[in-house]
Amino acid sequence: MVLDRATLKVAPRELLSRGSRFKPAVHRVMPAEGVPCVVKDASEVPAWSRPFARWLMGRERRILRTLAGVDGVPQLLAEIDRDAFALAVLPGEPLTPAAFEAHPQSLADNLRTMTRAIHERGVYHLDLRQRQNLLVDEDRLSVVDFGAAWKPRIWSAWLLAPIFRWVDRQAVLKYVARYAPQELGYQEARSVLRFLRLRRLWFVSPHNDAGEWRAAKERVERGPGEDLAI
Repeated sequence: MVLDRATLKVAPRELLSRGSRFKPAVHRVMPAEGVPCVVKDASEVPAWSRPFARWLMGRERRILRTLAGVDGVPQLLAEIDRDAFALAVLPGEPLTPAAFEAHPQSLADNLRTMTRAIHERGVYHLDLRQRQNLLVDEDRLSVVDFGAAWKPRIWSAWLLAPIFRWVDRQAVLKYVARYAPQELGYQEARSVLRFLRLRRLWFVSPHNDAGEWRAAKERVERGPGEDLAI
């Protein structure tokens, strides 16, 4: 796909995110020739913080290249310049409780599978707790916005990978426990309870329990059974 700054300037667009001093703006762009795409553009980030924004975007591009071919992950279409790149548009709307409750088993399984696929490439999303980063199209799920993701280097992976895997895993279990508790496995429920006990000690950002504790506790009380591990 050929997409340059001149084409981007005149193409119709829809603002998806205004960005910030360090984060690029995100637009859905409809070029006259070619397919619609999502463009992350840091050209309007203040000059004093733009180098850092470019560094973050460069890291995200490298992660997306690592995840090339993974189903349900945005595919990198074009590198416009050092301030912008284009991604394929993925179908769906941000995850809602109603969407999860409509297809509890398929979305729970899909979320587990997606997380495993990303981890197998050595990438950890680290921001799955934000529902807008999960798009649902009927009973299919996609993961977007890898701006906070990390791919530990070989020398640090032995230390960081288990921590990052745990962070993503707890985010997945939060959704399953909250919106599809009937799909929660015994070992998963025990993990949720351990996490919530630790979370209560973290007073800086109190955890909003929306039924996870009760769902996990009831599942543990039913005893071991067939589990789906992440």
